[in-house]
Amino acid sequence: MLKSVYAGLSKVSDILQKIIEAVLAILIATSLFDLLFQIAYRFIIIKFVALHASFTEEYARYAMIWIAYLGIAVCFKEGTMPTLNLLTDAFKGKAKYVLYAITRILMLMFLYVGIRYGFAQVLNMLNYRSPVMYIPGVFLYSAPFLACVLLLFEMVIEIIGVISGELQPFESRGKGDADIVEAM
Repeated sequence: MLKSVYAGLSKVSDILQKIIEAVLAILIATSLFDLLFQIAYRFIIIKFVALHASFTEEYARYAMIWIAYLGIAVCFKEGTMPTLNLLTDAFKGKAKYVLYAITRILMLMFLYVGIRYGFAQVLNMLNYRSPVMYIPGVFLYSAPFLACVLLLFEMVIEIIGVISGELQPFESRGKGDADIVEAM
């Protein structure tokens, strides 16, 4: 039963990851062009044409925030987040499962706080607009909330995988740094 739930949720997670990676690629590419335009404008274009390009700084700032928060869930799934393996490698058997349970309970507590207060902050920003681009505050301040929701979703899938025996504690569902090792 749990194995089929895990398989189904993993497929949903894979689809979500592809969407998030596409959004990340768009944000990174547009940020690159935005920053290159800022540099060109400050040192070259301004000598010929006086444009009002203050939106570039604001876009770069908000894009960077979204890139960071969306990347968290992808990194968690792939196992590419920085970790300290001293304890996880030292424990075997039941002790490793206990340590896994403790760390996941602590993560759940953190995510609860992030989701609860993140949602409250999103609601507080209903009437706010960014100063230059007039982007709604709900969009700007929902990045931490969405990151916590995505992390919770990925963590639930991982926990189901461990309980069903599909995964071992502290082993990522993704490839982790296997791509780096294979490339060397």
